[in-house]
Amino acid sequence: MLANCLGQSGAVAVLDDAAARQCARSLGIPIVGTLGIVLAAKRMGWIAAARPLVERLLSDGLYLSPSLVIEALAEVGE
Repeated sequence: MLANCLGQSGAVAVLDDAAARQCARSLGIPIVGTLGIVLAAKRMGWIAAARPLVERLLSDGLYLSPSLVIEALAEVGE
């Protein structure tokens, strides 16, 4: 994944793992997490609500700190 990003100008890696994010940063690769993708989809009108998706991600095992979830959902008016 990161090797692909290195070879493509403007590429952004979608990463949630802390170690992978640190590696990407050290290589100068821009990153976004799954939560960032959900928020972008909400802002662009591609989804009606972010909360149900975030709740599903959490129930499926994605770890997000509760304070981050509250802050992120507030950013998109939820």
